[in-house]
Amino acid sequence: MSQTAETEHRVSEVKPESLAWVERLVSIDTISRNPNLGLIETVRDELKKAGIEATITTDPRGGEWANLFATVPAHNGDTHGGIVLSGHTDVVPVDGQDWKSDPFKPEIRDDLLYGRGTCDMKGFIGATLTMLPQMQSMRLAKPIYFALSYDEEVSCAGAPLMIADLQKRGLKPDGCIVGEPTSMRPVIAHKGHQHVSMLRARLRGAFVADAQRPQRHRVRGTADLPHPRSGRRVPRARPL
Repeated sequence: MSQTAETEHRVSEVKPESLAWVERLVSIDTISRNPNLGLIETVRDELKKAGIEATITTDPRGGEWANLFATVPAHNGDTHGGIVLSGHTDVVPVDGQDWKSDPFKPEIRDDLLYGRGTCDMKGFIGATLTMLPQMQSMRLAKPIYFALSYDEEVSCAGAPLMIADLQKRGLKPDGCIVGEPTSMRPVIAHKGHQHVSMLRARLRGAFVADAQRPQRHRVRGTADLPHPRSGRRVPRARPL
């Protein structure tokens, strides 16, 4: 074996420190239609061993789907400001897909880790949890938070519930890092979401044309338009 090949072979045998956590998380089936409470409780228990108490908020429709929020305080105990490390725990389905291995039994092939959620986004969650001992050993100027949510892939039901709880408790982090896959390129801010309501006007009135200038005309009548908040139709009399 050449020196180059031997070096490459040794490198391929080196496993990242975060692999154990990532494999553990991927092994828990958290397809969005399935509960994620088992994963949340696993993380909660490990954080507790490290002296970190986590807050769990559950879905109002049932307690089997849950968020987790935990704080690693600053060196002086401060829990204000700081950065949130955020990731959703649910994954997309595997139904009808041609997997060469069990998607919930992580497998390394050709230096790549195969499994549902390895990239989106249990890899990020596992990497951040692996860093916990280092976070605790550092003199953090500001706190670091773990924020794990449920049901991001379908309806984004988990994150708003978590945010409402943070507001209720008066927590105001300085910023948030969301570990969504972006081809290893940082994305500043977020693509966001905008809801657009299409309006259809129903007109009642008279059509007036100018015989001398047929290209000019006017319509006068009323238009029933939805109220911008309630959606209730509100008649308005206006020239159009």
